[in-house]
Formats: sequence, C-alpha cells, structure tokens
Amino acid sequence: MKENDNKEINLLQLIVQLINWLKNISIKAVNIIGKLVQLLYRHLLITIVVSVICLSTSIYLTRPEAKVYKAEALAILYGSDAQTVREISKQLENSSSENKLTSFATKLSLPDSVVKNIVSFHSYYVIEYIKDHVAVTVDYTDNYSQKDTMYVKMRDRVYMKLLTKKPNQVPIIEKAVLNYFNNNEMLKTHFINTRNQLSEQIRVSKLELSRVDSLAKVSYLKDNNQQLRFDKNRLIVGEQQKQLFYNDLLRLQEISSNSQNELTNCKQPIVIPSGFVINPLPINGTIKYGVFSLLIALLISIIIAGFFENSKHISNFLKAKS
Repeated sequence: MKENDNKEINLLQLIVQLINWLKNISIKAVNIIGKLVQLLYRHLLITIVVSVICLSTSIYLTRPEAKVYKAEALAILYGSDAQTVREISKQLENSSSENKLTSFATKLSLPDSVVKNIVSFHSYYVIEYIKDHVAVTVDYTDNYSQKDTMYVKMRDRVYMKLLTKKPNQVPIIEKAVLNYFNNNEMLKTHFINTRNQLSEQIRVSKLELSRVDSLAKVSYLKDNNQQLRFDKNRLIVGEQQKQLFYNDLLRLQEISSNSQNELTNCKQPIVIPSGFVINPLPINGTIKYGVFSLLIALLISIIIAGFFENSKHISNFLKAKS
C-alpha cells in the first residue's frame, strides 16, 4: 500500500511540476512579446515605414499579371523508364530565356506569347508501395531514401509540374511537352520495341492456346483405364492430370488478354490520361504574401529598433581594445 501511495504522490508531483513549467514558459513568452510591442511602439515611425514598404512589395509581387499558377500531371510511360524520361526532362527544367538554344521557344517550338508566361517545368519520381504496386506519394525533394525497401520508385510513372502566369495557355504547353517527349528518338525506339514485344507475346499465346486446346480435346476424348494407385500416401482413382490443361488454358488466356490491353493502351511513348490539372489558386496569392510581408516587416522593425536603442553599446564594443 505504501509503495502505491508513493507512486501516486510522485505522479501528482510530476503533473504539478509540468503545469508550473508551462505556466512559467507562458509568463516569459508574454513578457517577451510585451517588451517587443513596447520596442515597436517606441519606434512607431520605423515600424510603419517598414510595414508599408513590405506590404507594397507584396502587392507588387501579387499583381494580376505577376500571379503564378501551378499545373500538375501524372505521366504514364510506355517502353522507357522513369529515369530515362527524367534525364530527357532536364533539358526543359534547365531552360533559360537568356539563351536561345536552351529556351522553351526552341525546345517546345512555342511562340513568344506563350513562352514568356512559362515560369518553370519540373519532373519527379513517383513512390509506390511495393506490395500492391500502388502509388503513395511524389518525391518532390528528389532525395528519397533507398534504405526503405517497402517503398520504391515507379519505373512507368513520372510526375510533372508546370508553373505559368497564364492558366488558359496550359493546354497549348501540354501539347508541346508531349510532342517534345514523344518525338525523342530514344523514347520512340523503346516504345516501338515494347509494341513489337507485346504483339509477339499475343501471337505466341494464341498459338499455344490453339495447341493446348487441341491437345486437351484429344486427351479428354481418349479412354483411360481406371486405375487404383498410391501417390505420396494418397489413394488416386483414375487419371488426375487432365485438369492441368484447364489451368494452362486459363494462364495463356490471361497472358494474351493482359498483353492485348497493354498494346491497346500503348499508343505513344508518354501519355497523360487526365492532362495537366490546374490549381485555381495562385502560388503567390495576395493574402498569403500579405501575411508573410507583415511578419517580415515586424522582424525587420525589431532588428532596426533594437539596433538604434543599443547603438551606443555596439559602438563601445567595436571601439573597445581587446
């Protein structure tokens, strides 16, 4: 009983100490905020000037013609793999309007009226759960850990992100991007080889289906003498192997059907089923940038005000001889 009482008392003391610690932290935080407010009030002019400058900058960066919109798409690859497509994508990701050879106008064969509104283009790996081959996330940071063997990079998927100032031009850019990838010689070669492989797989499967079906008919019509025998401590009556033809037929039919579906979908090296999906909210929204600008203004005002109030101490420190 005494041990239980001691444990209960220790737990209550721990809770009280935690509450007191949180109380002290809250009081100190309020005191610090109060002192900062007093500091800003003493230098109200500096605070107002810095806030106006920061707000004006945010308004300029979020003006209608400067708003940037994000469009994303999941690209399905036929023939090639994600690593190859991402290497080819670097040509677009490193495009620069300053150099004519590496500009979007040259790479995508787009007019200047469209190119001037493209901010950037990026591609990313798609991470899948290896157990059921379901995509779970996009590796935006491009530093996915290779130690996690439960999740791997998908070989036939690439995620694409486009930043543009004119969302109504996204369909034009999407068509140019697909044309850029689908006319790449390496991707076209991989695509043609994949189609030929699928066609050959279908042809061989049909031949095997016909052969196994003929063999099955002969076997089923053939009379087999009833026999009684033991096999691995089991009593077997009659012929038990005919069912294997049924399994073979199903397996060949499944291979042929899957290959036919893949061949039907295999229309070009890269396909974007849903197209680029546009986010209607700009990434540089007015409210978002306004809040950030106020926070930055407060931080800058505190630094400037603190520098003025401690200018003498700073000057003495700099002048002091070591």
